[in-house]
Amino acid sequence: MLCDLRCLKCDYNNSFESNLKIIVMKTPIIPGRGLVTRTATAMRLDFLESNNVPTNLIADARLDLDDIKNNIESYIGSTEIPLGIVGPLLFNDSDQHELTYCAAGTLEGALVASMNRGAKVISKSGGFSAEVLWQKMTRSPMFIFNIDAEAIRFEHFIKGNFNKIKKVAECYSNHAKLEEISITRLDEVVHLKFVYRTGDASGQNMTTTCTWHAMLFIVDQFKKATTIVPVDFVIEGNGASDKKVSQTNIDAGRGINVVAECSIPEQVIKETLRTTTDKLLKCFNPSKTQALKNGMVGYNINVANAIAAIFVATGQDLASIHESSTGFLHLEKRKESLYIRLTLPNLVIGSVGGGTALPKQSQALKIMKCEGSGKVNRFAKLIAGFALGLEISTYAAIVSGEFAKAHEKLGRNKPVKWFLKSEITPDFIQSNLSNYFKDKKIVTVKPNNDVLLENGILTNIASKVNKKITGFIPFQVNYTNANNILDSKKVLVKSKPLDDDVIKGLHIIAASIDPNLADVLNGAKANLEYHRCHLKEIELYDYLYQNGFENSPNYYGKYVNSKREVYMIIQEYLEADSMRIMNSENNPELWSQEDILNVIKSISRFHKKAKVSDFKHVRQFEPWKSKPFYKKIMAILIRECTDQKNAAVLNDLYHQIEGLQTESETIVLKQTVIHNDFNPRNIAITKAGLPIIYDWELAMVDFPHRDIVEFLSFVLPLHFTKETFFFYLKAHYNIYSSESWKDWLKGYSYSLKVYIITRLSFYEVAGLLVTYDFSKRVLNTALAMLNYLAEDE
Repeated sequence: MLCDLRCLKCDYNNSFESNLKIIVMKTPIIPGRGLVTRTATAMRLDFLESNNVPTNLIADARLDLDDIKNNIESYIGSTEIPLGIVGPLLFNDSDQHELTYCAAGTLEGALVASMNRGAKVISKSGGFSAEVLWQKMTRSPMFIFNIDAEAIRFEHFIKGNFNKIKKVAECYSNHAKLEEISITRLDEVVHLKFVYRTGDASGQNMTTTCTWHAMLFIVDQFKKATTIVPVDFVIEGNGASDKKVSQTNIDAGRGINVVAECSIPEQVIKETLRTTTDKLLKCFNPSKTQALKNGMVGYNINVANAIAAIFVATGQDLASIHESSTGFLHLEKRKESLYIRLTLPNLVIGSVGGGTALPKQSQALKIMKCEGSGKVNRFAKLIAGFALGLEISTYAAIVSGEFAKAHEKLGRNKPVKWFLKSEITPDFIQSNLSNYFKDKKIVTVKPNNDVLLENGILTNIASKVNKKITGFIPFQVNYTNANNILDSKKVLVKSKPLDDDVIKGLHIIAASIDPNLADVLNGAKANLEYHRCHLKEIELYDYLYQNGFENSPNYYGKYVNSKREVYMIIQEYLEADSMRIMNSENNPELWSQEDILNVIKSISRFHKKAKVSDFKHVRQFEPWKSKPFYKKIMAILIRECTDQKNAAVLNDLYHQIEGLQTESETIVLKQTVIHNDFNPRNIAITKAGLPIIYDWELAMVDFPHRDIVEFLSFVLPLHFTKETFFFYLKAHYNIYSSESWKDWLKGYSYSLKVYIITRLSFYEVAGLLVTYDFSKRVLNTALAMLNYLAEDE
């Protein structure tokens, strides 16, 4: 047995050596060596392609080779990391108060959102202040001698010749200033620590050069003075803990030591962080104790996230993230506020040098006003401030139970298998399009990629926050009928975003316009018309189909899978060529009197037939339950309005928000299910003159007048008269014969006010970021309509 084992060992060794020789012989050389030129880059890419390694995406880079030649070797291309904007963050520097911003590079969902929440909390609380305590960069060469006595003499030599060594070291840099050399002797080994100030650069490279030349000088001068030559010496004996965390560097310093602090009032903690000071403190001390027990160096929540994101954006040395992320978080209750302090003792950064000169990284520094000389201290303070904001937001999310929910909402770690276009197969169509295809056999289903359809406003908003397929997807379905004759039909698959996705998208828009608007939106979301929008439209189409509503696109079926968040409507594809009027929100001139009357009659038939009890997901619209939101959005609209006359009317409407509930309750008219987005974006006219009404996702229970005033605000001509306006109101009134005209006018007046306050205000304010061409014209028309109604009161 022993003999067998020996033989196996011999065979293994022989085989290993033989294979090793083969590997060495066959190891290819990457062409172009370290050259950063177009020719060398092309050679390397060809080499990879010849080895079946795809590089087309990596090679598609916009970097100028002249810009990066000192930053990379053997260049082949680039990968991209998206940047998000964080801010504003109120920074109090001496007597100056400034709103600041930073770019954050990350692939981690929820990070930028959390940084923004923290920035908002700090800013609402009066801002943060910061101080830089010191800036140092170290390099720690090691010298080995034969005996202890030589090492002791070397130690004395260093102490007696500091000024000479300093002079030599500083000859090799315009910025490095040698402050001290500390000495640690371990028997015959001596570790020196060169401590420099490096100006606005992080200084790793310059201190390496300076220290190396100082070492050569030291060895030469020590030999002349004593005839002793070290057995060996190296530029770094790990005494500097370069790119590593060490207690020595925390205490003595490496990089920038910066402290940021703020105080958060209890009211802000409750309203924005949705927790309390007492709960934050209750959880803080036990978690800190556990961290110390685990051997954690320092104590913080997730400083590394903020530092890494800013490092990526601004061209810092990414390997320094580790030591730079050492942080000490402190919480303390003071009167009616929570005092929070974050200390970063080893922030290794520069506002010049390294990758900071690259064009995009330079722009990211400019966003922070930290580019170039004289800016590194400001840079350190802002990094500490934004990191402090993230600490506050993340810790509050953990304590309040929102941490996991936020990550799921923003698309990270969400266990959802998203629906794919490839899943729309003949079997899928056959099983889900029973309304039309029940007696037909589906043969093929092909996406119609030649057709580009503009998604609706809500879908575009929701697409900002989710990864799934939403919007309009046109398909051609080929099938055989009962007589086995091949035919085809174009269908439109409409994949609905969740109401939560819509609200999150609206929240992003609101936060970009005014952080306070985002806050009140969050509080109002359950009462807005977007609530259950993905369920309402499916429910409406089922109802319209079952009740034979002729003014609707042919409804073929639906597919719902709540676990996968799939809510699909499959309907007739309306071709623009087969319509006389379609997508005409910017063209009121296309609408004839006959067309307008036909639309009013069509929607009125629905209003009269629909019963509120027939619908599970359609609720009464009660705008008074969202007063803070509508007041805020109206205030912004008034602030941005350049027409003084309109501004005065809008201001009057602002003050009427308080009385909307009372006004609604005094109107003795029956409410019904309304479309609530009833305008030419969602209404087409066939060549035969038949109105087709679609997109019912915002349906609510309200007065039928609401649909009429919205429709008229879009289709009335630019310079319409009171007579024209009242002609259409009378036509609508005549469809209902049992109500008084006076009461009917009250319904129009109330509905028009609600329409302006809750919908047109949204179009106009969102227009600060997204252009809606129809918005100002429609608002002017609606205000003129309101004025005509006031004349008849």
